[in-house]
Amino acid sequence: QREEVIFTAGATASINTVAYAWSEKFLHEGDNIIISEMEHHSNIVPWQMMAQRRGAEIRVLPFDEEGRLQVEMLDSLLDERTRMVALTQASNTLGTRPDLVTVIEKAHRAGAHVMVDGCQGVVHGGVDVVALDCDFYAFSGHKLYAPTGIGVLYGKRELLEQMPPFLCGGDMVDR
Repeated sequence: QREEVIFTAGATASINTVAYAWSEKFLHEGDNIIISEMEHHSNIVPWQMMAQRRGAEIRVLPFDEEGRLQVEMLDSLLDERTRMVALTQASNTLGTRPDLVTVIEKAHRAGAHVMVDGCQGVVHGGVDVVALDCDFYAFSGHKLYAPTGIGVLYGKRELLEQMPPFLCGGDMVDR
């Protein structure tokens, strides 16, 4: 649905929008966020900042010597206080592609939401966010030969509608 696609200034802006607005509504003291060891800093730092502000914990899912995300270790990190799993579709340094389907299924079973950084993945195989069933997906336009300064954030409508605005002012008064 078009209401689930938001144009931003780039993937970093998209991830920050989710980290800040989603955390405002859904992240509380004692909760935890799982990120992977292979994340780009733009999918680490916003989560670290929000965890610190909200009194939450960051847990890290490692990768092995072959650069494969150790998805089998996810069960030991997930618990009833896990609120978000944030991971890449394809590592920008290792080139590996985590098993997103398994991660998303496990996260959802635990009651957690999933944010996918699709910057490297969208250009190398695309994405079907509905089939993937991720809650949020971000990428930068320049990865697909669009001008710089354009990004896309996909979010499930029911989550987007619950999140408070991240940025305010400007033309918002007219709409």
